[in-house]
Parts: sequence; structure tokens; C-alpha cells
Amino acid sequence: MTPRPDSLAAAEARVRQLAESFGGDPARWPEADRLGAEAWIAAHPAEARQLLDDARSLDRLLFAWEAPRPTEGVTTRVQSAAPVQVRQSLRRAWVLTLTGGAALAAACLAGIVAAPRLVDPVARPAEAPAYASDPDSILAEAMTPWEAPVAESATGARS
Repeated sequence: MTPRPDSLAAAEARVRQLAESFGGDPARWPEADRLGAEAWIAAHPAEARQLLDDARSLDRLLFAWEAPRPTEGVTTRVQSAAPVQVRQSLRRAWVLTLTGGAALAAACLAGIVAAPRLVDPVARPAEAPAYASDPDSILAEAMTPWEAPVAESATGARS
């Protein structure tokens, strides 16, 4: 079975994406994609060689680049500002913890104070409504026309 041209284009695009993302060495590519990519590379050696050579030249440039070192002045400023930043962070954490704890305590107290007023100890659970159990009553209830509640019929609202 010959692969379709659109699947070949998709395979080439995936190999190009892998080379651009992970470099020109297929050993660094994700294992799940590597087998399909290596099959395309084996089937198209000329295109693959050009694509991988371009990726390897970029790899060499990136590996040769060194990040600039900070100057002595920058290092001194960062190190001198660190204790101030730590103190400010600790102060913020203390304030947030204190206010959060106070809010939690206030909510608990409000619940304790309000709970007796919210629960009526005399109230009894509502009884379940009695439903018809014989087929004739059920059918008669189902066949009665629906009537809108009084509030809806007065305002003309429809559901």
C-alpha cells in the first residue's frame, strides 16, 4: 500500500517541527514521535539530510552561546536588597495570616450566634404528598388540563 501524499506532507511537517523544536539529533526527540519520524527520514534521505543539517547548525550556534555574566555592581545591588525583600515578604505573610484567621474566627462566631435563630425546634418535617396509586386516578390526573398558577394568569406571563 502506497502512502497518500497528504500523509507524506503531514509526516514531513512533523519531522520539520521536531527538528525545529528539539534539534537535529533524533535521539533528543520524544520517543512517541521518533519511530514515525525515523521512518520518514529513512524513506526521504535527501530531504531529511538537508532538514537535519539545518537544525544541527542552529544547535551548534545555540550551544556555543554563553549568557552574559552580571556585573559586580548588579550583584551587589541584588544582594543588598535581598534582606529588605525578605522582611517585607514575611510582614505580608504575617498580615495575611492574621487577617485570614480573624475572618475565619468571625465567620465561626456568626454561625454559632445565628444557628439557634435559624433552626425552629418546633417545626416538623413536611409530610410527603399522597399520590394516587390506582391507574384510573393517575390517568384522570394526567388528562386534566394544566392551569397556570394565579400569579402567572394575573400578569399574563407564560412559561
